[in-house]
Amino acid sequence: MTAVHDFTGLGETATSALKIQPQAELVDPTGSADRGSFSDLVKTFAADVNDMQFQAGDAIDSLVTGEAADVHQVMVAVQQAGIAMDLMLEIRNRVLEGYQELIRMQV
Repeated sequence: MTAVHDFTGLGETATSALKIQPQAELVDPTGSADRGSFSDLVKTFAADVNDMQFQAGDAIDSLVTGEAADVHQVMVAVQQAGIAMDLMLEIRNRVLEGYQELIRMQV
């Protein structure tokens, strides 16, 4: 697990709310490509976005209850979850546009 870097120049963040899971590599060290299906990739991405949404909710809950003292870290977690959701929705829109274009094609 790697931490998100603080771009203010103060070093790495210390909170566990912003820990991210390392991405699964598409190519193994021997150089052969992993043959995972597109549906598995989409399911994994949707699960990651869902986890980010839950982490953001937990960060908000901890701020409201007084457990989290750093509002900045909570806002970063919320924005990270929002951007991931926006990306997922944009990917969905592009896939649907591609599908609709294929349907309109005359054979």
